[in-house]
Amino acid sequence: MNTITLVGRLVADAELKYLPNSGTPKITFSMAVDRRFKDKNGNKITDFIQCEQLGKHVENLVQYLVKGKPIYAVGELNIYNYKDENGCWKSITKVNVNALELLSSKNDNNAKQEYVPPGLDPQGFQAIDDDDIPF
Repeated sequence: MNTITLVGRLVADAELKYLPNSGTPKITFSMAVDRRFKDKNGNKITDFIQCEQLGKHVENLVQYLVKGKPIYAVGELNIYNYKDENGCWKSITKVNVNALELLSSKNDNNAKQEYVPPGLDPQGFQAIDDDDIPF
């Protein structure tokens, strides 16, 4: 089973692209993930991991994936091997994300902003004009 779980911060804003043949939406982003241990000087060791996620939902998700945003991602680790223009073998490591969750940070407001449709009060009751009541 190939499963990887990551918790980290976005290095830059996610980019939305479309696959050339199918037009399927795809986002690409890089995560900075701190290791559990430090180097011999006591400094954090950080890995920068390339990620991508496919699907129609990413067209809406991309607006929330901004630089510095903490996220939780679960996916599959994939390694792609290829020859460069000089004939040397190279490899690219990416995570194909299956599930992604936005995490809150110190900079986020403590009060979550919830969408309330027009005509609906916060308690969930729809406002009705008294003149519309038939009795």
